[in-house]
Amino acid sequence: MKRDMLKAEGGALSAQQLAEHLGITPQGLGRKRERNQVFWLDVGDGYVYPAFQIGKNGLLPGIREVLDAFTVDDPWMRVNFMLTGDQRLGGKRPIEQLRKGKIDDVVTAAAAYGEHGAA
Repeated sequence: MKRDMLKAEGGALSAQQLAEHLGITPQGLGRKRERNQVFWLDVGDGYVYPAFQIGKNGLLPGIREVLDAFTVDDPWMRVNFMLTGDQRLGGKRPIEQLRKGKIDDVVTAAAAYGEHGAA
């Protein structure tokens, strides 16, 4: 499952790759990771960053709001949420809804993700 997540929606980028896309240094990206401002995954020998969060001009609009809304801390669970259909979104994947500009809907679903009894 983790391998599938790493390959989904454009795969995963190195810190250097995402930093270049965002026009910042890898150190700046590290600070964004520490502040929970980007999706990231620990792959044992470092961090990778899912490509799905990239928009036309930097991060996809709504990424930070979604990250702020999560009540779960596990980065793998957060990525899984973005890539899996969610009943609060009519079975649609949060990343698809975010790309359509439905930020508030995805934020609401992210806030409820992982709550006891929530699906």
